[in-house]
Amino acid sequence: MWPPSTTINVIEHSIEYSMSIQSLFPVATKGVNLAALAHVTATPSMVHPASNNHTSSTSTSLTEEEMETTKPESDHQSTTIASLSPSSPSSSSSDVNENENVPTSTITSTTSTTTTTTTTFDLPRHIAFICDGNSRWSRSQQSSLPEFMGHVAGADRVVNLIEALQKLKSTKPSKIQSQQNQITNQQNQQPDEITTQKNNNNDRYQRVEYCTLFAFSTENWSRPPSEISTLFQIIQRMATRYRNHDAVKNGKIRIQVLGDLDDDRIPEGTRRELRRLESESEENCRRRTIMEKEENGDGDGDDGHHHHRALTICLAINYGGRADILRAAKNLAISVAKGELPIEALDDEAELSRRMRTSKMPDPDLIVRTGGERRLSNFLLWDAAYAELYFSDVLWPDFDEGELEEALVWYGKRKRRFGGR
Repeated sequence: MWPPSTTINVIEHSIEYSMSIQSLFPVATKGVNLAALAHVTATPSMVHPASNNHTSSTSTSLTEEEMETTKPESDHQSTTIASLSPSSPSSSSSDVNENENVPTSTITSTTSTTTTTTTTFDLPRHIAFICDGNSRWSRSQQSSLPEFMGHVAGADRVVNLIEALQKLKSTKPSKIQSQQNQITNQQNQQPDEITTQKNNNNDRYQRVEYCTLFAFSTENWSRPPSEISTLFQIIQRMATRYRNHDAVKNGKIRIQVLGDLDDDRIPEGTRRELRRLESESEENCRRRTIMEKEENGDGDGDDGHHHHRALTICLAINYGGRADILRAAKNLAISVAKGELPIEALDDEAELSRRMRTSKMPDPDLIVRTGGERRLSNFLLWDAAYAELYFSDVLWPDFDEGELEEALVWYGKRKRRFGGR
């Protein structure tokens, strides 16, 4: 048994160890490597299994030579990053063009130490994750780790995921993405807040611009108090340390928090650190934008967009989709009752959207849920109307870059018509 008094110490040492590797956390391509934590936690040696009963697929790393000589099992599995998992969510829907080859990905080396993953298919502008399976992951380990270690491993996976998303770019222009960006901007009337794609030479690449992570839902308050306390301890320490990460300090990542941080049930220290991370990342992005405008000398950055280089990470903490809709509807009704808006505004979706906590970001293009469940669990209900839904049996701490690529390749096959033909 793990005495409660040692929990916070283990969390602290776990994160401190991770912070010392590659600035924040070790990049674990094939699962989270917690072997070194055995010395900190005084548990038996941890061996990360290649697969477990909770996963329906495995990913295997290939050497460069193997990647050049190994042929895919079928035309629907081809990549030069890593072998894709043999099984994936069903793609038998009529919306999938089965006559086209699955898009492939290539790696372009930019320096001796960093790589950029260049794809030839559409990337989602906004990808959202329901990060499910942390507790089951801890129970599935050979050492039968305490559940909070699953949350630590899940936090490690979040950082690795962000690093992977920063490297992604696509050379394929997306008409649908540009159309949706224009619609979203018109509805929200916030062109300075939402990055649009322009059809010019500077906009050669698509990139994932927004990533939303479901970290703590309004329903999670029903969990045991000890687990809730541990979760917020992890969130607070991650927020404190991530403020000092180079990507945040250099204005490459902007953090936004969705949900009710005014809830007194959230520890004051956690609220303070999250707000500080949010404000400092925003200020760093603003400074970067100003500096690049000055360097270009034409009042525009490289792409001509506000925060154009920043990947916006939206943390859904104490968030619920239904609560967000109710809150927005209440605020809209109050505006109408005060005479600030005509009664016809109650029928205007854009008026409601502007009052949602998600108003500063576009609707998600792709929602990924790990851990084997097939439901949204009150996540982005208003915003997910036309999102593609991808369900993976892989537990969140095992959702590595190979699994991410599989989800993106699946998304690249979708034919998105938004009700049209």
